[in-house]
Amino acid sequence: MKVKTTKLERKKPIHIIYWILIIFFLGAAVFFGRNSFVQMALKKREVAKLQAKVEQLRTENDSLRKQNHELRTNPAVIEKNARERLGYQKSGETVYRFIPPPPSETDKKQKR
Repeated sequence: MKVKTTKLERKKPIHIIYWILIIFFLGAAVFFGRNSFVQMALKKREVAKLQAKVEQLRTENDSLRKQNHELRTNPAVIEKNARERLGYQKSGETVYRFIPPPPSETDKKQKR
């Protein structure tokens, strides 16, 4: 006796293959596409690093702003800076400068 297969029964394997391919491509797009979970995690990590750097730069900027204000308004800081960086001195004051000794032959050989 010959069993007849219906059209629906013949199409089942093709439907299954189509659904598997669709699920595969959707899964690949979700996990590896331009806006995938992996890319979003990488972007979140990058944003966190950049926010930390912004906070560090804000702190440094505040410190420099405070230092700038002190240099513009505080005479003691201005005098200290002029003495250290520019070598200024008060009248009647003696300034001693220590010159480092020239490098010896052994120092030159060690650097090479």
